[in-house]
Amino acid sequence: MLWYGGYLTRPDGQRRPVGAQMLWDTPALWSAGVPVRIAAGSNGRRLAVFGPCTASNTQLDQLLRRHDLAAWDAAVTAWAGAYTLVLDDAGGSVFVWADPAGACPLYVARSGGEAVWGSSSLALAALIGARPDTAWLAGHLVDPTAFTPGRSAWTGVEQIPPGHRFTVRSGDSVTTVPFWHPSQLAWPDAVHRLREDLAGSVRARAGSGPVSSDLSGGLDSSTLAVLAARLGPVLGVTYHPKGVTSGGDLDHARAVARASPSIRHELMPMCREHLPFTDLSRLPLTDEPAPSAITVAQLSAQLNFLVGLGATTHLTGDGGDSLFMPPPVHLADLARSGRLFRLASDAQSWARLYRASPWPVVSSAWREPRRLVGRSKAAPWLTTNANELALSVTAPYPDMQLLGHADDFVLTEARYVGRTAATEGQLASVHGITMHNPFTDPRVVEAVLSVDASRRWSARRYKPLLSDVAAPLLPAQVLDRGAKGLFAVDHHHGLRANKSQVLDLVDGHLAEHGLIRPAAVRALLSHALLGVDIPWGRIEPVLGAELWLRAAEVTPSTVRWEVGAA
Repeated sequence: MLWYGGYLTRPDGQRRPVGAQMLWDTPALWSAGVPVRIAAGSNGRRLAVFGPCTASNTQLDQLLRRHDLAAWDAAVTAWAGAYTLVLDDAGGSVFVWADPAGACPLYVARSGGEAVWGSSSLALAALIGARPDTAWLAGHLVDPTAFTPGRSAWTGVEQIPPGHRFTVRSGDSVTTVPFWHPSQLAWPDAVHRLREDLAGSVRARAGSGPVSSDLSGGLDSSTLAVLAARLGPVLGVTYHPKGVTSGGDLDHARAVARASPSIRHELMPMCREHLPFTDLSRLPLTDEPAPSAITVAQLSAQLNFLVGLGATTHLTGDGGDSLFMPPPVHLADLARSGRLFRLASDAQSWARLYRASPWPVVSSAWREPRRLVGRSKAAPWLTTNANELALSVTAPYPDMQLLGHADDFVLTEARYVGRTAATEGQLASVHGITMHNPFTDPRVVEAVLSVDASRRWSARRYKPLLSDVAAPLLPAQVLDRGAKGLFAVDHHHGLRANKSQVLDLVDGHLAEHGLIRPAAVRALLSHALLGVDIPWGRIEPVLGAELWLRAAEVTPSTVRWEVGAA
């Protein structure tokens, strides 16, 4: 497993991860396979940068000479990529910056009274012998994007809030301070910056081995594939149902590949053995339940396909929908700011799009904004205990008080995608693939939030901000296509093919912990077996959490610890 971390204090006899590269001692810092750059000053100050970052060595040396924390705070989003900064100031203090987008989630735990941090909660759980946190799971089931202060999926392991500077000073005093606030840009400036930031994000990964990219034919993956192709050869992979060789996504993907000769276009047919809910027992253990848990057979096959074609670094478009296709939660901001004519216009546009009355969304904008994002209704398959536990442990992110409803939603979603993308990366690393998600990078998220939320949403244009960014890059037919195809039918087919295995998940650990109503879950799945559409987006976290709990019960930790030299 690829991860990094270190101690925040300087005692002797610390336990250290077996096989990790020790970067420095007192306090110990290490990397287990993650690229890292080190800068050292003549005064004993030391800087480590983990992960892809476009900063030059000169820029890192200049940063190391700065003593004002404001300059260091700004450096977290100064360069393209997704990276973690660590500073040992040679005066007894250690500083760790958790990026504001949550692209590099960080955790902290106590071992023998000493503070240790890392990029993997699973690794820290192995150090302290932690078990899954039932309260965290309840929050995850009620709202997977929710923030649980002081917790993670493992008891005794705490996530450092994104956008916060974590500091341990001499005497073991610990502080956690928010350091980031989004900027504001005019639309043309934001479009230009976002295009440059995405190009930089791809460039930050392009030199780490043969590059592949999803090429679904949609805006997100096509933009990344073309940006990668501008830097050199890239393998563009399109997944399609077996026997379907033209139309829809395939035609658009081919159009992108034809327009970019550096793209080597490969097709991977998806068969019955790749259906959702297939081979669920093969799921590796990750930091927390992975979004692709129920599609692990498809993901594993895709990763093996990439390995067979020689790829080692893979780009995905995950996170693009969250950034560029939000629900109409900006209506609540329009109501709050008194922009009533725009509120009425956008509500009517929404109503025409969905052939519904505009009044429910107008009412929600005034009274209950959570309804605009589908988070207000309680799930009937969750118990009262689950809802009460979730209410007791979840809270808004502490640095979002000044954000509007729409920006709060986008940033919360981005942080969720960034955190869970790390679990997808852990699944990919089992196959020897390093997976990257440029749409979760801090500068990319920051650029999106820099423009007015009401301009980012449109009922008339598909992903207006990304469409303007991609206009010089993609063929017109791809820019004009609108949404991609939906694959809910695969879930129904996979459920029917794996009925007994899926129903077996209902009476498991979640039921034992009193978090779900087995009869309600079983009834919902029974409807799906008959072809009735169900809220897959809300039931998948339940099934994924059960699979994760079962893996946690039987899977030995992939991270072992030993006592290191003093």
